[in-house]
Amino acid sequence: MAIAYWGISLALVAVALVVGGLAWFRTRRRRTHDATIPVANTRRLTELPAFRRVVNRATVLASIAAVALVALLVVTAVAAGRWVYQRVETPEKYNRDIVLCLDISGSMVDYDVEVIDRYIEMLPGFSGERMSLVLWDATAAQVFPLTDDYAFVEEQLAAVRDGMTSYSDSYSYGTRNGNGASLVGDGLASCALMFDGEAEDGRSRSIILATDNAVNGTPLVTVPDAAAIAASRNVRVYGLDANAYEDAFSDEYRTSILQNGGQYFKLSDPEAVPGIVDQITSDQTSLMLGAPQILITDRPASWLIAMLVAFSALLVLLWRLRL
Repeated sequence: MAIAYWGISLALVAVALVVGGLAWFRTRRRRTHDATIPVANTRRLTELPAFRRVVNRATVLASIAAVALVALLVVTAVAAGRWVYQRVETPEKYNRDIVLCLDISGSMVDYDVEVIDRYIEMLPGFSGERMSLVLWDATAAQVFPLTDDYAFVEEQLAAVRDGMTSYSDSYSYGTRNGNGASLVGDGLASCALMFDGEAEDGRSRSIILATDNAVNGTPLVTVPDAAAIAASRNVRVYGLDANAYEDAFSDEYRTSILQNGGQYFKLSDPEAVPGIVDQITSDQTSLMLGAPQILITDRPASWLIAMLVAFSALLVLLWRLRL
C-alpha cells in the first residue's frame, strides 16, 4: 500500500497549513486591536454552574471539530494522492494443445455428443489451452484449427453437437468423400498432422480419439502406423474405444495406443464419457509460469467515504457551535 502521487498530497497539506496559519494570525490580530468594553461583576456570572457547563461543552465541541478538521485534511490529502495497492503476481498459463479427433460414423454419434458436451462444460475453466476439432469417417475434415478463442470454440462445438442431435448431415461435410467408412488410421494420422511442427515451446500435445475401430474399407494408413506417427510428433493419444466386444478390432486399437505411449479407455456406455474426459484433461497438462508482474490497484472508494463522513461530522459540529 502506498500513495501514488506524494506531491499532490504534500501540496494540499501545505496549502491547508498556510490558510490555517493566516486565519489564526488574522483572528489574533483582530482580537488585539478590537476595542473591549469592561463589564462589572462578570466573575460571579462565570462561576455559575450553568455557565461552566456551557463553556465546557463548547470547549469539547471545538476540540472534536478540530480533530474532525485534521481528519478531513488527512483523508482528503490521501484521496487526492491516490492510495494504491501493489502486489506482485506471476501469471500462470496451461500450455496444452488438444485435438478432438472424432469418428462420426453412425455408431459413434452418441459418444461424440457426450465428448463435445463435456468439453463445452469445461471451457470456462480453460486458461491457455488450445483446442482443435477434426471429424472423420472415410476422410477427415478440420472444423477449426488450434485456437484459444474459447467463445469461437464453444460456438463451433455447439453447432456440431446440435447437428448430431438433430440428425442433420451439415456437420459431416467433407468426411465422406472417399470409399469406405470409419477409416481410423487415416483419421488419426490426419489429427496428428494438425499440430505445428516440432513441440519446441514446451506445450504438451494430446489427441482425444473416439472410435469403435470398426474399419470398413482399406485405409491409406493403418492404426498402428497412425499411432506411431503421432508418437513421432510428441503427441499423446487418448483412445476412447466404444467397441462393445473384445475382438480383433478392440485388441488392435488398445495395443496401438499403449505401445506408442498413449492411454486407452474402454467405453461401456456414453454416460461414462464425462468422467473419462475429466481424467484425460487433468493428465499431462503443463503449467507455464510467466514473468512476474507488478499490479497496481487504485481503490479510492473507502477514502472518499471517510472524507464524506469527516466533512459531515465537521458541519454538524460547526452548526452546534453556531460558527
